[in-house]
Amino acid sequence: MSVRTSHLLAVGLLSLAVGGGTGCSRVADTSYALRADTEKLDLPAKHKAQIAEYLAMFHGTPANPRMALPDPAAESGAEAPAAKAGAVAAAIPRIDKPGYDRLHLRRGHEAYMNQCAGCHGPTGDGKGPAGPYLNPPPRDYRNGVFKFTSTPRGSKPRREDLRRILKYGAKGTSMPAFRFLSDEDTEAVIDYVQVLASRGQLEIDLIREATDELSEDDDFDPETVADFVQEISDSWDRAESELVRPITVNPPRTPETIHAGAVAFAELYCVKCHGPNARGSKSADVGQDIWGRTAYPANLAMGMLHGGRRPIDIYRRIYSGINGTPMPSSKDPNTAIGETPEQRSDRIWNLVHFITAVIENNEVPDDAQRAIDDTLRAVAGGATP
Repeated sequence: MSVRTSHLLAVGLLSLAVGGGTGCSRVADTSYALRADTEKLDLPAKHKAQIAEYLAMFHGTPANPRMALPDPAAESGAEAPAAKAGAVAAAIPRIDKPGYDRLHLRRGHEAYMNQCAGCHGPTGDGKGPAGPYLNPPPRDYRNGVFKFTSTPRGSKPRREDLRRILKYGAKGTSMPAFRFLSDEDTEAVIDYVQVLASRGQLEIDLIREATDELSEDDDFDPETVADFVQEISDSWDRAESELVRPITVNPPRTPETIHAGAVAFAELYCVKCHGPNARGSKSADVGQDIWGRTAYPANLAMGMLHGGRRPIDIYRRIYSGINGTPMPSSKDPNTAIGETPEQRSDRIWNLVHFITAVIENNEVPDDAQRAIDDTLRAVAGGATP
């Protein structure tokens, strides 16, 4: 089945699943619930209740979403409100994060429910009504990990990354382009997705704290919870200044740079997963992604690069790797042969040229294939990459 046929089938199934229309559509609203794995864990009922209360404290409800932070004034000495009996909600004074207006978040929730929840689910778990019919499955935002970013491996995406995926979609997947969304709705959806991701990441942090650090009779330490919330927020803020900028300029693409990229494709062991013909392999055991799914190497000859096929997009995928997957970063120079950061950057640009040539030809060009085969024979014979 072609990718296009698969996409059209997914759209049809989605319209049936959500009861009308085409594309992504409105699904019934719901209240936030704890993760299914949280419910399965042998946590004391008290800890589950406190986790739910802390999540509501900082991120509200679907009808009234919130992006709250610990109040810095209170941290510097202001007296905290007295906690109600049996409750934790008053234990951490809090304020709304600047720039995250609650009315704007409600708009984001409305737009998300209308356009996104059919696939990604009302709580961002990737289990909307259409989810079971889509391959790859819709993203689960709740661990705060996003695959395609312009930031280093392990970092959050910049707003521009989320804006771009909304505007252009993800080629080769069922994630469509939402060019029709107004600028205000687009920004509101981005804010709301950050709420869902932050809420999910906080839940994971609290689960780990309860499992690893708390006895059955313990309560969560409000300062520890506040630290979790602040660090999650800071990680989003840091991303805006973490743009990966190549340290060398993209040179003109020539037969020589494509040849050098083919050599690098073999020497840097890209062939291990993507194969000498760059078509990937369903039998390559590269492990699972962070969402628990088998990770299959991309078939580069198909040209379906989910994270974009601009030269800078490909450069960043090679330089940083892909978050949450076995695709590693290739940014570090090979000091064993005296390679410099600038030389490594040039090699990455050569790889970009090679991959672009593969995409344009729907296969590895003959000259590049000979370069790969010759390099693999030389490495097998003991040559140092």
